[in-house]
Amino acid sequence: MNRITITIIATIALILLATIVVISLARGYQIDFTKKEFSSTGILVATSDPDGAEVLINGKLKTATNNTINLPPGIYKVKIVKDGFTPWEKEITIKKEEVFKTNAFLFPSVPDLRPMTLTGAINPASSPDNFRIAFGVASASAEKNGIWIVDTGRIISGGSIFSGADFRQIYQDTAGLSLSQSKLIWSPDSREIIASVGANLTVLLQTDRNNDQPIFVTNNIKTIFSEWNEQTIVKNKAQTNKLQPGLQALLATTSANVRFSPDETKILYQATASASLPPILTTYLPGSNPTLQTRQLVSGKNYVYDIKEDRNYLINDSVVWFPSSRHLLSSSNSQISIMEYDGTNKALIYAGPFKSGFVLSWPNWSKIVILTSLNNLPGAQENLYTVNLR
Repeated sequence: MNRITITIIATIALILLATIVVISLARGYQIDFTKKEFSSTGILVATSDPDGAEVLINGKLKTATNNTINLPPGIYKVKIVKDGFTPWEKEITIKKEEVFKTNAFLFPSVPDLRPMTLTGAINPASSPDNFRIAFGVASASAEKNGIWIVDTGRIISGGSIFSGADFRQIYQDTAGLSLSQSKLIWSPDSREIIASVGANLTVLLQTDRNNDQPIFVTNNIKTIFSEWNEQTIVKNKAQTNKLQPGLQALLATTSANVRFSPDETKILYQATASASLPPILTTYLPGSNPTLQTRQLVSGKNYVYDIKEDRNYLINDSVVWFPSSRHLLSSSNSQISIMEYDGTNKALIYAGPFKSGFVLSWPNWSKIVILTSLNNLPGAQENLYTVNLR
């Protein structure tokens, strides 16, 4: 064997060795110089929004987000903190050659409250698609009184009686018909609104235009609501049909108030009977949420089921989905909180007066909308305010 052949073989061997080392490091292995061997590890991908937060593992500062950390297999307490934001923490299990991602969304610890409306917002109602709010105005100039819609998917500057969002009037009150005090109900497709003044006057409004001549529907309101209810049933059935047949049957017989997350990867529901949730996945899914789950359903309790990971979590609060699909919004007793979908990392984002029953999330997660009056004087108007999260 000549020298050139030996050099070629040695070069190939070095390339193969380097390739093996690179692949091993990518799979989470580390070089242990004391033992002179590769040690098997897992990878923690520490991400946060906003980024630049500190990452503490078992109480010790390790790095800043966004970063990756190789850890020997074991159980770790991971905490992510940033000044001005509520901390995120979770106990996780690191397994060899597996990747766990934190996806920590940090919420401000001091609320930033700003008015959306300046002349009152009467009976606000959010659209089913969560992109618009309808409300009445009765205390502005004559041409401004009536029914308004704010598009929460768009932000603009200024406005004569409103500030900081895209507002448009869909009905202007007249001497013959005032709707500013009416109760508002959206259609399932968010294209129409029923405005009711007492029990004897009901009109139908189109949400994409100014309704100079609203349609009076008092005599056939039951038919309209029946059609809307059928639309809702069809939509819910289309979502449910995507589930495993066994899960469909279980939800149909033991649950109520079934609400899919915005991305349709999770289900929020209330158990109506005690039951055992059978396993759907037969194989282990790497990197699954480590939070303890429960598969024994108790009547009256709320749960979140993760469709992709086949994991079920008990939720002790009364909640609705947050637009991220990874969080839940809770409001009660003059407090508004956001928690992760498994019930952990509950963050108080607002404590103060607001009207119960109206708390809305901005579609891009940046704000919470509430209805409140910060003036304690009798007869003070309630206005829409945003609690800014970014």
